[in-house]
Amino acid sequence: SQGAYSINVFFSDYHLPEGGKLFLYNSDRSHVIGSFTHENNSENNILPIRPVQGDEIIVEYQEPKNVAFEARLKISEVNHDYRDLLNYEPKIEAPSSMSCMPDILCQNKDDKNNRSSVLITINGTTACSGALINNTNNDGTPLLLTAVHCLNNSFTNPNVDYTLRAGSVICFFNYNKPVCKLRMKGSEEMTVAGTTPASIAIKNDMALLQLKETPPDYYKPYYAGWNADSTARKNLPFINIHHPSGSVAKYGYSGKELSLSDFETDLFNPNSHWKVQFWDIGSTANGSSGSPLFNNEGLIVGGLSGGGSLCSNSLPDYFFALHKSWEYTPDVGELLKNCLDPNNTGAMRCNGFDPSPEDYSIFRLSNSDYNGSDSLVISKLNAPGSGPVFGHNSLMTTEYAEEFNVDNLSEIIGTYLITSTYSLNFGAGVKINLYQNSLSPENIMATEVFLPRYAGYDNTSESFIEYLKSMGSSTESFIKFSNKIDLKGKFYISYSIAYPSSYTFIVYNALFGSEKANTTWYKNTQGNWIKATEHPNAPMSTSLAIEPLIRYKNPTGITQTRKDKSQIFYNKATQELLFETENADKIDTIEIYSVTGRLMKRIKNQGNHTVNISDLPKENIFIVKCISGNDITTNKVAVF
Repeated sequence: SQGAYSINVFFSDYHLPEGGKLFLYNSDRSHVIGSFTHENNSENNILPIRPVQGDEIIVEYQEPKNVAFEARLKISEVNHDYRDLLNYEPKIEAPSSMSCMPDILCQNKDDKNNRSSVLITINGTTACSGALINNTNNDGTPLLLTAVHCLNNSFTNPNVDYTLRAGSVICFFNYNKPVCKLRMKGSEEMTVAGTTPASIAIKNDMALLQLKETPPDYYKPYYAGWNADSTARKNLPFINIHHPSGSVAKYGYSGKELSLSDFETDLFNPNSHWKVQFWDIGSTANGSSGSPLFNNEGLIVGGLSGGGSLCSNSLPDYFFALHKSWEYTPDVGELLKNCLDPNNTGAMRCNGFDPSPEDYSIFRLSNSDYNGSDSLVISKLNAPGSGPVFGHNSLMTTEYAEEFNVDNLSEIIGTYLITSTYSLNFGAGVKINLYQNSLSPENIMATEVFLPRYAGYDNTSESFIEYLKSMGSSTESFIKFSNKIDLKGKFYISYSIAYPSSYTFIVYNALFGSEKANTTWYKNTQGNWIKATEHPNAPMSTSLAIEPLIRYKNPTGITQTRKDKSQIFYNKATQELLFETENADKIDTIEIYSVTGRLMKRIKNQGNHTVNISDLPKENIFIVKCISGNDITTNKVAVF
């Protein structure tokens, strides 16, 4: 159907035998749906199919021999999408229109606020930007600041149900470009789905939402601080972190003082917006809406409503001023002041909150410096071989591995892969193996199947589902291991691909900018593991673009830094915390937090040396705060 954004079909008769498989996909197989099986049979024998991207759709049915009966399949409708209503997936930027916008990784590498900024999708059709924001309790309440017009189709729907629309929000964390030198998509796997309105001021375009779930610690979330004072305009320069057109995070910089202004529309209250006269670096675009504006202290002063700035001009942009909604009567929810200063301390500014202590390390391991002297390439086989060295090729090698080493006892959370453009046959996936000590089958510690998917919102069922990711460009993906796995010393992460195959899978490898030791292995057709430096056709010293995400393990008891040399231990048998301290009788209150900063338990102490925590979730790490008057001592306790 020429010109369609997507096509979907309706089966008015659908009844499959056990073993039958139905797939639907577009011509380049970048979008595949299925398989549908006998488990999709229903009493009314119908099956509606969600849209497949593109203007051509292929329906394929596979049926084994000796099935109980032949399938019944009848298509009665084929629908042409002319409004581009397919569920929204994070995008890669168009270089021609956004060439002036630096990638956040390449411009603002170590700023914690990078971790607060998120790409959000609403109702499966709209992309905007937002940021996690702190409150004066520093308790990790997952509050999200964005713009109201993101929730109501730019005010085209006056009767929008904000609770329902907020419930369709999906936050993509760390959607950043991982390599400065390549054009690619970020990882789409770190998401939190669903929010509720906390405070919505429509005439100011300010929306504060609360996530229904706290982001896991391995997302490394950061709750940005804020300044709700009217003098915030003087704290220049100002930084904007945003996701234009739903792309990887971009950076904007303005060195000019803000001015309080009307937005160039009658939709909003007068003088409710900060005016950024022009950008010294960058600009904004559709999808940047709701993104935070940070002052020179790294505190949020407002969020983007809109404007006319583009890379091709120097027109102003307008950010709703945080202080204008501080005590403004909201249309939905509570006063913004009550949400960000819940105990009414009177504070007009608040620093950011990092729920992960500095010595509670979560980090990516890498054998190369992709943003330094090294670069990523797809190495090709020398003739007479053909194809990529570390992917589907004429040598028929099927498994490739990267070697790592950790000195401290650690837990592996998952691994990142940076892949080139590839097609995936029917979502069959790629096998990821984790080896401990050596590359032998008995040392496989975990196996995961990599199915590249992203979180989407289905309007029909009003629920969140997973869609097959578009892999038509270079992409970073994150594969989480299902179980907790402890590591120390040497380990390997491998990927294996199947032959024969109608799909391709390639992981980038490094072209070293200086002499480095090889860390890459491949398995030959005889099943033997060979170093890449000993490859018979293309020998090289290299590393694969595989980066495991590691968490250092904390000991069960950690000595306090106080002079009384107090210690806290966990007794697994009794599920109690034991305080070995001569000053235990002076502890007034004990507070126990999750590593994401959520208060789990508060106990009024009466000189006890033990505290029962059997009501807390098991298999977690908690932060214990002991309060004696104004004296606070924090201890980390690993609970196994």
